[in-house]
Amino acid sequence: MKLQWRTFTSAQESRFSDYRERKSLIEKDVNRTDRTHPYYAGDNNPHLEQLYDILMTYVMYNFDLGYVQGMSDLLSPILFLMDNEVDAFWCFVGFMDKVSTNFEMDQKGMKTQLCQLHTLLCTTEPQLAYYLNRHDSGNMFFCFRWLLVLFKREFSAIDILKLWEILWTNLPCKNFHLLICAAILDTEKNILIENNYGFTEILKHINDLSLHIELPWTISKAEGIYYQLMSMEDQIPDDVRVIIGLERLHKMTSMNGSDDEASGNNTRVNGARTNNSRRNSSGSANVKLGDDEVMFERGLNMTYM
Repeated sequence: MKLQWRTFTSAQESRFSDYRERKSLIEKDVNRTDRTHPYYAGDNNPHLEQLYDILMTYVMYNFDLGYVQGMSDLLSPILFLMDNEVDAFWCFVGFMDKVSTNFEMDQKGMKTQLCQLHTLLCTTEPQLAYYLNRHDSGNMFFCFRWLLVLFKREFSAIDILKLWEILWTNLPCKNFHLLICAAILDTEKNILIENNYGFTEILKHINDLSLHIELPWTISKAEGIYYQLMSMEDQIPDDVRVIIGLERLHKMTSMNGSDDEASGNNTRVNGARTNNSRRNSSGSANVKLGDDEVMFERGLNMTYM
């Protein structure tokens, strides 16, 4: 596969616009990926060339997906850990098999996760979910970067390897990364609410948390949320049950989710009642977005950094 792109002539490239665009994007991203890390620092660093070669080879391996901004962030820790181009490539292939929907053009995979996160908050933190709805932030776009590159920008190089290893086990549940999000937001809830932050302020505050989140505490808190949900599994909404890997208690009676019991309306958690007024999952398209949300959605892939 590597030989395929290495043997392209200039004439071939001139007639292959998709390839040229992806090659150009990889060149730009590699030159700004983790350059402060000792493994990638300095001029003429051979590890940058390996990073470039792996990403170019992946383009040939999966040309339908190709290369999207953010993939270099996922590869960088893997190459650092494996310190071998071939091993790093195949590890990256396996990683991308898990998260490829994050990088699809229609962003359906990302929007589904953001919607699931909001659904989760409606049960675990109804006060925060209500606040976000009232402040043009219920679509959770401010968490886009977290989910796109699985917290790569939020933790140190050592911590992100620890976190990813935990997430790859699918324990305690398959969507534990969403519980990590919920744990961080629970920690920041009082700051957001007491300062009456709107969407722009929330986005800035969340981005400013980068490298200031304590991993052990966050994991412990996320586990606590999971076990709290499991302790009341017969009472939580079906949409939340699905998120944490449980089967639905109620069969879906219609495509629009009109069954109040299945959709989780008026669910009581920790003594608080929440009315899940937003459509979950596929129904999220019916939500009216605030002006800031609309502007942010138009440029999600370009602004997540």
